[in-house]
Amino acid sequence: MRCKNKKRSAAPAVLAILLLLAGIPPLAAANTLPVGTLTYRETEGDDVTTHVIRVQPEGEVFRVELSSERAGATVRQSFLVAADLGTRAWSFSDPGREMDLVASVQGERIVLSGSFRGKKVDKRFAAAGAPWNQLFQVGLSPFVLAAGRETAFRSIGTQGPGELKIGRMSVIRKGEEVIEVNGRKVEAVHVRISLSGLLAMFWHGDYWYRRSDGLFLRYRGRNRKGGPVAVSELVAEEAGDAR
Repeated sequence: MRCKNKKRSAAPAVLAILLLLAGIPPLAAANTLPVGTLTYRETEGDDVTTHVIRVQPEGEVFRVELSSERAGATVRQSFLVAADLGTRAWSFSDPGREMDLVASVQGERIVLSGSFRGKKVDKRFAAAGAPWNQLFQVGLSPFVLAAGRETAFRSIGTQGPGELKIGRMSVIRKGEEVIEVNGRKVEAVHVRISLSGLLAMFWHGDYWYRRSDGLFLRYRGRNRKGGPVAVSELVAEEAGDAR
């Protein structure tokens, strides 16, 4: 999913698509957002990363905070999510890679700015096309609940061949399964996400969502060519105040 980099970031495998090339889907009702705190544990070989997602209502939108910590290094992201679950604004901070980015929908453009290793970032992408959802673990819930067969989405890459670009991903529903999460059997929907078009041969990841409410449960895939299989799984779920 990524170009070779001597210094590995704590960026999440949960956001594997993001680090590869992209990440955005078509969305529906805001009441599918899990207001509260979700904690995921990712293992990739000997490395362990903890991802904490916090969702809170903020006026007519939702604010989602994501922190990913591995070996004392922390990557932080913040998202403003609209009622249709589309991303309206996003910020990304990875001190280890000297990367600080902000992006937002401004008219007919998605504007990306910030800095990367001392160089200014200033880019514009068309807002039209596949919806922008920078955190697809949240945004794919409506697709899962609607029993759709396939869809597509985009996001801005932070590493690899899609770094600082916006890319398109494809999603295919594989079926329903019963999986074990934290020692409990859970009915889940299995989807496969891949790079779109001919690029699909270079990467795909498998994702499982809770059948009852579309909550993201598990990811399995390789985050980089030749790397070990990474698995990210929900380990704690704490409901919050939706007021």
